[in-house]
Amino acid sequence: MTTKGYLSQIERLEKMIQNKLSEIYQLKTMACSVGVSNDEERVQTSTDKDRLGSVVSKIVDLETEASNLVDDFSDKRNHIIKQIDGIDNIDYYHVLSMRYVGKNTFDEIAKKTNWSIRKVFSIHGKALQEFEKLYGLDYLENVQ
Repeated sequence: MTTKGYLSQIERLEKMIQNKLSEIYQLKTMACSVGVSNDEERVQTSTDKDRLGSVVSKIVDLETEASNLVDDFSDKRNHIIKQIDGIDNIDYYHVLSMRYVGKNTFDEIAKKTNWSIRKVFSIHGKALQEFEKLYGLDYLENVQ
């Protein structure tokens, strides 16, 4: 995993949580429109007689997955923030924090700091190198 990939885990996990919550919402909406069939004459059909129960089961499963993702997100986010906080150079700290925790684009960072976009890219590159030097052993894959 690259340093950018490692730091981008925060945003990726957040998007995964949003997707799960969207799935849950869609299933709950569907559950409100699902009817229960009491038609006993259709014994030989293989359709699910308890469609509502199936949908509710899927909702419960997705809610468990979402809860686990939220736990992972919280742990990973806090860990990465602590690592970024450990960077001594204030410019490096500021750019990494704004980019990966605050989810700012490079243009937004340039505007907020009154730096040129070129300076932001330069600081970002150096900050990634510094972060990798400090914490790379934790996440970089051994390439042989």
